[in-house]
Amino acid sequence: MLKNRYRAAGAAVLALALAGCAASAKGSAADFKIGYFQGAVAGPEAVVAGNPELASKVPGKIQLHPIDSGVAGMSQLRAGAFPFVSGVGNPPFVGAFTNGTDVRAVFVESIDASGLAVHDKIKAPGELTKVGVLVGSTLDFQLRGWLESQKLTGKVQIASFASEAAEAAAWKAGKIDAVYISRSFLLELQKHKAKVLVTSADVAKLGYAAVNLLAVTSAYAKQHPDVVQNLVCQVSKAQTLVKGPDVEKYVTPATKFLGVKPADAIAATKSYPYVPTAEEGAWLKGPDGTAASGKLAQNFKLTAQFLVTQGRAKSVPSPEQIAAHIDPTFWDKAQAGGCK
Repeated sequence: MLKNRYRAAGAAVLALALAGCAASAKGSAADFKIGYFQGAVAGPEAVVAGNPELASKVPGKIQLHPIDSGVAGMSQLRAGAFPFVSGVGNPPFVGAFTNGTDVRAVFVESIDASGLAVHDKIKAPGELTKVGVLVGSTLDFQLRGWLESQKLTGKVQIASFASEAAEAAAWKAGKIDAVYISRSFLLELQKHKAKVLVTSADVAKLGYAAVNLLAVTSAYAKQHPDVVQNLVCQVSKAQTLVKGPDVEKYVTPATKFLGVKPADAIAATKSYPYVPTAEEGAWLKGPDGTAASGKLAQNFKLTAQFLVTQGRAKSVPSPEQIAAHIDPTFWDKAQAGGCK
């Protein structure tokens, strides 16, 4: 009888422990992290986190974790440092899922506003000798595509950097004559008399578009769909608000996460090419309503081809494999009144 009591008590304790673990796992969304980029442009995740009226609509507490590159961000996501990455480019994202990371793109935030910054002595593409770029990034993807279009592949040395801050410093020190760099750093380099030889918009017309995404692990999306849904809703709202008359109101509190002065962030964010709400759906899915036929899937195919040539992917995934990593359902629900 005593043994039975001990067994019953032990079972009760075990049941309570298991229940507590389950509750803890289910409630882990109460404190979640987003990998994000610092710089002059106020990313939508920083706008949401910096403005209580937006952050309060997302279940749980948002914590922003700075990352230096999309490649590093995806590596940290895979290691479990955070479930979301905001602003990650197509090459790091595609590189991650082709190498086994189970991740989904749930929102297309922007078309990258980067450019090729050169010293005054460079007057034409053929005069380039050494160009710096963030290794494995959308910038890398665009630069190599542009060099190919100019028949400069193999003629111009590409210097790969682990961070944009490092390549900007190398350009200032005169170690390289050009950098293909994002808008945040491009604006800063222009203050040091950099000239923009070609823009990302020019390169995108050649078929090499650089898109920035909100990505989440598939496991987290399945476990906490309410968090993902409301984050998509508020990120979209943030991008609309910073293009309106109250840009100063929403960008200023976000600058505590950016490391720049409010005036600089406001100016940079005003002109940054966030994807308009009316165009979001076409990126996530095509006319037939499937992700496989959307603009993003087509972009990922070109990106995978680029990664294969660089040795960072073994093969180009099938349309079905690509579509499995694009999830338009959260955006569809947002458009159908699914936002708080």
